[in-house]
Amino acid sequence: MADGLPSEPFAEIDRLVCGGGFIPDEIASRARALQAAAGRHAPDAPLSSTIVDALLAHRQGHVALFTGFVVPDTFPSGENDGPLGTVALARALLRAGVDVSIHADPQILDSTSWLAAEIGESIPITPIAPNTCADRIDVAIAIEKPGENAEGYLHAWSGRRIEAGSVSIDRLFQELQASGKLTVAIGDRGNEIGFGAIRDELLSLVPEARRCTCGCGGGIAADTPTDLLYPAAVSNWGAYGLCAGLALATGDRDLLLQPEEEERLLNVAAIRGCRDGLLMTAAFGVDGISGPISIRIVGALSAVVDAALGAG
Repeated sequence: MADGLPSEPFAEIDRLVCGGGFIPDEIASRARALQAAAGRHAPDAPLSSTIVDALLAHRQGHVALFTGFVVPDTFPSGENDGPLGTVALARALLRAGVDVSIHADPQILDSTSWLAAEIGESIPITPIAPNTCADRIDVAIAIEKPGENAEGYLHAWSGRRIEAGSVSIDRLFQELQASGKLTVAIGDRGNEIGFGAIRDELLSLVPEARRCTCGCGGGIAADTPTDLLYPAAVSNWGAYGLCAGLALATGDRDLLLQPEEEERLLNVAAIRGCRDGLLMTAAFGVDGISGPISIRIVGALSAVVDAALGAG
């Protein structure tokens, strides 16, 4: 458990990033079930606490965050789920004293830079390339990044193959794991890298993960595992939850994303053309969930930290 802290605040973080009490129970329950599967190797601690412990144990190394879900005709400027959480988590890690970089699909570099600037950070952001070098990376975190299925293809949630746009990071993450580097992933529906860690459970809990419209027969389920996987109802929320966990573990409220910052991030993303992953249009919301609900989730996470650390 992070610095001997009680488990209850971290357990509440895990519940909140699944949207419990904020979104339809069907979606929240699915996220909780996926979390339970991902946490089976550390059943005595909330998943957020396990991941925060691992990140802080590597705080002397370099942490690289990867994001981008780009499909040329439907998401030409990417989804808004992923980049927002990436810049928030990168800022939290920077403020915790960690050396951080962001790697994004080329089509969303400018948008990601705007988002980082909106919350007051200048973070190195470089394009993901098929030959991205693993040498400088000690920890890799993927946030809403599509992963290849068992047949080697990226897929959107609809079952459609991604034949252009997002750059695969599967080879890179496999190389990092083979060299003993820590890999972490945040995702929500199972087509994101990392879900290979719970592939059997995913196919049982999310039957839609079996579908495929391209004919490859592999479904949308990502096949590459990561060492740690953090399922959430919305991937951004998972990243915000880890910001809250880092704030708890370090006692530093400045690591939190604030509700007014989330409002600004959602607005900037929409203006920059980042699209809602379900509505497939630039909107003040994410994955079909309204912006005000996302803002309330951020506020609830902040309240958990405030209550645990005491009013100060």
